[in-house]
Amino acid sequence: ANLDGQTLTSADNARQVAVRIRLALNGPVHIQEVEHGISLSIGICRFRGRELAAEILIEHAEAAMYKAKHDGRNCIRFYDPVTQAALEARYTLIAWLHKALPHELRLYYQVQVDAKGMPLGAEALIRWQHPEKGLISPAMFIPLAEESGLILPIGAWVLETACQQLALWSPDAAQRHLKLAVNVSAQQFLQVDFAEV
Repeated sequence: ANLDGQTLTSADNARQVAVRIRLALNGPVHIQEVEHGISLSIGICRFRGRELAAEILIEHAEAAMYKAKHDGRNCIRFYDPVTQAALEARYTLIAWLHKALPHELRLYYQVQVDAKGMPLGAEALIRWQHPEKGLISPAMFIPLAEESGLILPIGAWVLETACQQLALWSPDAAQRHLKLAVNVSAQQFLQVDFAEV
């Protein structure tokens, strides 16, 4: 409440308050004789007067908190418009990814060879062909798919599509011996029916 108008000073004072809060709440908590660890990700939004509505200030603080979580948790981050823009781009990409399943996803097959250069099989590599943005790198969308839970339907689609490709290769004597490698998410392994799938 008593921060001054100097940007750096007020930011430093706010950080000191956040550090005190974090230290006060850090450490084990005992609930019904069970020890629980607590870590805090704190987002701070500075403001002047009543220029912005309370809801927007809370959104900004929340954006900073998510940045703190993304940066390794148990840390303090300040809101800035770059962070907000990155969050909005992230949410847009997740929304697009929902719509991409499965008609915009593609599997490409990278050949794997033995020491003599003879094909042993291939690795299935997923790509996203967005109708307006073109090819979107898996480095951009796979982490988002993991975070949003979309990795499960995407992973199921990859397995089914790869199996269909093996079936297409099987009538050809030159291709029926080929093996196909598929990357699988740890979240897929946690599914009770993963082996059956």
